[in-house]
Amino acid sequence: MWKERLRKIKLLVTIIIIIGVATYLIFVYDAAKSISIVDKKIEGAYPVSFDEYEVRFSLTLKNPKNFDIEIDYISYKIYIEDEFVGEGAKPHFFIENGVKKYGFDATFSVKNLSQAGKEALMNGEANLKIKGVIMIPAKFFELFTWKHIKIPYEIRERI
Repeated sequence: MWKERLRKIKLLVTIIIIIGVATYLIFVYDAAKSISIVDKKIEGAYPVSFDEYEVRFSLTLKNPKNFDIEIDYISYKIYIEDEFVGEGAKPHFFIENGVKKYGFDATFSVKNLSQAGKEALMNGEANLKIKGVIMIPAKFFELFTWKHIKIPYEIRERI
């Protein structure tokens, strides 16, 4: 009789732990999925040297939760006149509660850009595209990442 009660108690404790873990995982996943891009903009592109440019762009992100959400990274690929010129990422930071604008600076080389692309860029009439993804980890008590939520974005502007 005592062994039977102990077995039932162990089963009950196990069920409670499983329900608690599942609830926590759903909460974390919901928080990560709640991030949204409110606005995206290319602020400008400026020459840094003879064959290097710097582009500044911003993403305005909305975090409706009452706590900061960790981001693994925000990646970006830069295209001038649909020609790939560079890529990079901003690693590990937090998105604060509410709506906030985050600025990013990226440097790219025009060495391998076609002559038409170089002329459009130098004349200030180039089509610039930045394409990337926001990677949000859904972590289990900061021990391991069990899933990533990806939020893709694309910005196209004439500069």
